[in-house]
Amino acid sequence: MRETNNRSGVRSQKSEVWRGLGSYSEASGFTLIEVIVSITILSISFVMIMQLFASGLKSARLSCDYTRAVLLAKDKMEEMSESPRNDSGDYEDGFRWETEAESYKEQEGTDANLMKIKVKIMWDYMMKTQKTLEIVSLKAVFDEDSL
Repeated sequence: MRETNNRSGVRSQKSEVWRGLGSYSEASGFTLIEVIVSITILSISFVMIMQLFASGLKSARLSCDYTRAVLLAKDKMEEMSESPRNDSGDYEDGFRWETEAESYKEQEGTDANLMKIKVKIMWDYMMKTQKTLEIVSLKAVFDEDSL
């Protein structure tokens, strides 16, 4: 133990433990305010990361749906090029389709006419909105008499 003199001449003793800690500014550890601020920053960061993750999942789902719609439209367009007709129907996975075939333009001086073929694929996205993908193509149709 160490003894010190103060102004009044009375001797006081400080324990070894108190001397080892030093002054308040040199003490180790965090204050309650520092802990609360750091937890608040961590929680806000966590919420933002979770929102980014959720929006990434939504974007991936929409991209997958558009890819599926393009493949379905391509297949339906190949069917339409063999026998063009106006029709509609449903796929098993929630996608719907509509086809439309109409005369586009007659070519003068040839036996061919152009036919406009339109394929539309529709689906519900996140139970809120309806998404649509439409592809259009032209097909040359020849008169059967000239063949």
